[in-house]
Amino acid sequence: MCINATILTWARERNGFSIEELAEKIHVSPHEIEMWEEEIEVPSYARLESIADCLKMPIAVFFFPEPPNVDDPKKKFRRLPDYEFARLSSDTIQTIHLAQAYQDSLVELSFGTFPEKQIFRKLDSQSLSPRALARKTREYLGITIQQQFKFRSPEKAFKAWRHALEEVGVFTFKDSLKDRFISGFCLLDDRFPVIIVNNSNSFARQVFTIAHELGHILFGVNGVTDVDETYFKFMDADERALEIRCNKFAAELLVPHEEFQKDIPDFRASGAAIIPSLASKYSVSREVILRRLLDQNLVTSEEYEAMSAQWNKDYLRSRDEKRKGGNSYLTRLSYLGEGFTHLAFENYHEGRLTKTQVATHLNINARYVDKLEGYLRW
Repeated sequence: MCINATILTWARERNGFSIEELAEKIHVSPHEIEMWEEEIEVPSYARLESIADCLKMPIAVFFFPEPPNVDDPKKKFRRLPDYEFARLSSDTIQTIHLAQAYQDSLVELSFGTFPEKQIFRKLDSQSLSPRALARKTREYLGITIQQQFKFRSPEKAFKAWRHALEEVGVFTFKDSLKDRFISGFCLLDDRFPVIIVNNSNSFARQVFTIAHELGHILFGVNGVTDVDETYFKFMDADERALEIRCNKFAAELLVPHEEFQKDIPDFRASGAAIIPSLASKYSVSREVILRRLLDQNLVTSEEYEAMSAQWNKDYLRSRDEKRKGGNSYLTRLSYLGEGFTHLAFENYHEGRLTKTQVATHLNINARYVDKLEGYLRW
């Protein structure tokens, strides 16, 4: 199975690499890359894995008949202030390209069919308040507050929200972004809108990110979620209003107003000391609880900003102290999501994909396909 040499050249140039620069990064000679791009020789699968990793490109893309139709990120995020876009690193830009490639891969794996339920088509987000939209969304996802209280941890909460979104046509992928201030982003699509979550963040923060980006999708706008809200000041009034609306939607979805009213007496009695326990109760971050308190005028804007700033410092410090390691198969499943992985394996078992083809969609070597499936829950 040969790669499409045209796509190799396209992928290299789109990422701004010369032949010499790519050769240096993957530890081969420029002559080898020239031979691959001229279809005189074919890279080994191991070399292709190195290229895909370097260019943040799913291996499957190199076998497409033609380059995927991906927009320039600046076009996708035209609402983003120049200040915000300018500070995105090449790593994040490449991850945006990767998300676009995931969308193409979903189309390939679905063979022209779409999920039966598509939440972004079902709910009328424009005519509903954030509170009403959050209530409708929770009903559509089928997650009750009683179920949420049984999550027990932000990690289990994230997995539950992620699975619920996959069931209604929104796939979530993860990556470890080098831009520490980016929590995630979303890309719209008529068929497969996707959310990318920064895996370097805590699960509590990932839960809010997935809810906030769902808000962007429902409101029909590509979006980027920052760790803090500093970028708000660089937005115009309409853009800032939309971001605030997404924040309110996410907070209402994760901590419903009616339920939160029951917790207010405890807050009045204990003050800010009770915030961590409330965050644990709802399996969300402390910032989400603090945002609900701000909405209820139970903390001032100054208190909100001060506590958020301190928690962000603590978060960045603990993030820097994280150690690498873990099971590579579980990491791959975490990045791809079980919904996407199930879709790939279903095609494989139904005979529509060979083992090599399913491996390219999953960004792994074909010899690891069976072992990866062993970690997948059916």
